[in-house]
Amino acid sequence: MTVNDAGDRTGLLAEPPLSYGQILRLDELLRVARVHEDDVDRTLFLATHQSCEIWFAVLLRHLEIAGRALRDGDGGTALRRIEPLPTVMRVLGGQFDALATLAPDAFGRIRVELGDTSGFQSVQWREVEFLCGLRDERLLRTRGFTEADRERLRARLAAPSVADSFDAYRAGGHPPELVERVRAALLSLDEAAALWRARHAALAERFLGGAPGTAGSEGADYLWRAARRRLFPAAWPQD
Repeated sequence: MTVNDAGDRTGLLAEPPLSYGQILRLDELLRVARVHEDDVDRTLFLATHQSCEIWFAVLLRHLEIAGRALRDGDGGTALRRIEPLPTVMRVLGGQFDALATLAPDAFGRIRVELGDTSGFQSVQWREVEFLCGLRDERLLRTRGFTEADRERLRARLAAPSVADSFDAYRAGGHPPELVERVRAALLSLDEAAALWRARHAALAERFLGGAPGTAGSEGADYLWRAARRRLFPAAWPQD
């Protein structure tokens, strides 16, 4: 508010609403994403990986909330946060479909340019695995991780996993029908993650054959084995 010479109070003009681009911070986002590089193939390669990292961050937020809710005995909130995640995994699979459009020589050239960097070094995906309950401490030694990366992963290891939280929730005397719905949602997420890993393996085999991957990985062979790993073994039918 302002006061004029006569003592009248006049309201300031309201601030204009934020635009679509401002809400999404598009100028900043597209600058960081380097979408205007001359090499359009490299742009596609980087954009798909950057998109994956954004979705990994979404997965982490949902899983964190779901884990806390299960520990608090709130199966309804956990269910609301878990149920969208298979769809997120399918969206992530679409990133591999986009990468598959690259010509083999373009993929090979970009891979050489990027040196020893690799999606194997995605700290956020390792956080997703650790937070769910798939905890392979050997991954802390991944070449290319910074000490800050390792600290993030150690923090995930020290915190309760979603799998542990579900086990406690299932044993806590909650309504059986809600427990079953949470179990089914975890199973659907696990299945979607396995399919995503298998799509990744097929893409690696498409471009690399049996050649080793970067950052110390074994390439497609490792990815095919990883597709057999389960985030939530207890959610699957037991023998």
